Amino acid sequence: MQAEQIAKALGNAKRVGKGWLASCPLPTHGQGHGDKNPSLSISDGEDGKPLFKCHSGCDQHQLFHAIRDYGLLPEIEKRDPLASIKPLPALTPQVLEHEWVYVDEDGEPLFVKQRFKTQSAKGKDYRQMRCVKQPDGTIAKFPGFRDTRLVPYRFPELLSAKTAGRTIFLTEGEKAADALVSIGVIATSAHAGSGSWPEEITQYFAGAVVIMVPDNDLAGWTYAGKVAAALIPVVKSLRILDLPVEGLTDDAWEWVNVLGGTRQALVELAKLSPLIRHEDDVTTPERLSGSTPNATNATAPGNVHQETDKTYKPFKIESWQSVKDEPVNWLIQDVIPEKSFVALYGPPASFKSFIAMDIAECIASGRPWLGKEINGTGPVLYIAGEGHGGIGARIAAIKQHHKTPDSSQLYVVRSMINLRSSVDDFTNLILAIDELVQLIGVQLRMIVIDTLARAFGGGNENSSDDMGAFIQATGKIQNRYKCSLMLLHHAGKDTTKGLRGHSSLLGAVDTQMEIMRFPETTKGLILMSKQKDGEDGQRYGFEAITVDIDRSELGLENGSSLAIKHRETISGEMEKARKGQEKAVTPDVTDKGIFASYALKALFMAMTTKSRRVPAINDQLVVTREDWKEAVNELRRRNDQEALSKRQGDDGARTFGEKLVARGIGGTYDTKEVIFVWLNQATMLKLQADPGFGGGEEHFPQKEV
Repeated sequence: MQAEQIAKALGNAKRVGKGWLASCPLPTHGQGHGDKNPSLSISDGEDGKPLFKCHSGCDQHQLFHAIRDYGLLPEIEKRDPLASIKPLPALTPQVLEHEWVYVDEDGEPLFVKQRFKTQSAKGKDYRQMRCVKQPDGTIAKFPGFRDTRLVPYRFPELLSAKTAGRTIFLTEGEKAADALVSIGVIATSAHAGSGSWPEEITQYFAGAVVIMVPDNDLAGWTYAGKVAAALIPVVKSLRILDLPVEGLTDDAWEWVNVLGGTRQALVELAKLSPLIRHEDDVTTPERLSGSTPNATNATAPGNVHQETDKTYKPFKIESWQSVKDEPVNWLIQDVIPEKSFVALYGPPASFKSFIAMDIAECIASGRPWLGKEINGTGPVLYIAGEGHGGIGARIAAIKQHHKTPDSSQLYVVRSMINLRSSVDDFTNLILAIDELVQLIGVQLRMIVIDTLARAFGGGNENSSDDMGAFIQATGKIQNRYKCSLMLLHHAGKDTTKGLRGHSSLLGAVDTQMEIMRFPETTKGLILMSKQKDGEDGQRYGFEAITVDIDRSELGLENGSSLAIKHRETISGEMEKARKGQEKAVTPDVTDKGIFASYALKALFMAMTTKSRRVPAINDQLVVTREDWKEAVNELRRRNDQEALSKRQGDDGARTFGEKLVARGIGGTYDTKEVIFVWLNQATMLKLQADPGFGGGEEHFPQKEV
């Protein structure tokens, strides 16, 4: 029935727009007085069915039934209310195919990884459950890791293999690891699958001999690159073995159980496997270049949100009211914090190496340093990149003056090591330190690098890339051994501007110690110009004193070196020292004569190519008078002039040497066996900046005599 017919049947019908108005049929309408003014809207719906609405607010359900009772609506077919509900598809329960148990050193379960067979496109699903020991001794399993300790698969066997120096094969999954174990080798894997490498387990591979065995797909080799990046800084050696399998995604399980791989065959393949020194050394085989990564585990490039097997630990978010500062743990009280990155710097001949060795001896022996207590003695490694020819004399002087106990653990590397760009040097240093730590059985308290220039591999100190690479390398060393790291460095030509080189170095260090030597003395100050966890501006006085060394037991002539002693500071000393460093000395180069006209430039040349340090002259950089005379003759030859006779050279050097002292630009020293001459630091800096004297980078090949 149409809306018009229904409206006319109800009475008071009136057309309104596309619909009709009529009287509401409910007896309760208008508080029982009926609908005198039509208030029921009636219209035809799109499906032909009438639509009703009473504008006085009558109940829609009652309205529908009242109109139907008037016979104005057709009978509605009764429907089964459950007829439209479709039955759910039959549930196929997941079937547990395998469970791998991860245990601690003592074999106690920590967590399990379960693999289920499913009807999904992947065909399998993984779950990880933590193990909790119950009061009755049983093990209960709960979803998620929470604070569970993460370890590699077959952890106890890995530790035993490391101790015995045996090779550890590292696979992508537990099934492949079990297959290799079945033929008699040590194998392990991580719980996270190929999506990522869990950083928490890297520490357990320190000092290990590892061979990676990737799955035969792009995902497997991509994963191998991630593993290499994590393990290279810590392992003793790392190789990658490309198993001769046939099918895409095959791994060690197929190689052992389908192709009949044996232990002997694996050993032969391992001998041919390439050594991996950098993650870029992991190159995907050409046969896989056109393959599709395993969709089960691979993470699409650029999609960091794709689901993987990795278990994530959320960052801890704290209310600012709950944040409290943690107390600073000091290695040297108020001077050097534990596990800090320290820069000790100053101009040439400011006793940097002597002060650094003094700090190292204090930490190793427990002797207070310049009046400050050592909080926990321990081993120190000193990497002597320069001046190592005479480091024995320095050690002897320190031990003799301070009566250092023989039990003090101070170790020295006498090599120039390129930490900026040489993978070989970095790896060899890590191997050497690992062996030392294993030998002494305790962790290092500090590593000293003397100096940045000698560990920089010829890089550009002002380059952000070069300095960044160096900082990254030293950071890896420091993080690996969880100790403080002290770096010796030079001040710039303008000593007021601090550390030489790119500013990223200053940004990286936690503590900066500036050495200021008083002019013409062996005294000075050490200023704490940056202290991340303490108070800036603290200063400590020192004096370098000469110590005569008895070397008769070695069949050598007695010698001397320097030792550092504490000196109380006096008010105003820092300002005096700063002014002394800033004072510019203008050399007088107006001398005439067959020797004097070349004397200054020749001495500068000799100082930049043949200088050496003499501890007996307060560790002064010097050259011999013979080297100076030869440099004068070299300049004369370049100007087509004859070389001076011995007498002319001796007379000229003696006369000009007196002028060096008188003008305050250098000095001389006669040992009765050899005469040393030198230009002082301020003069050298001035001449380095003068294009007429060559300028260029500061370079002092240093020896000790």
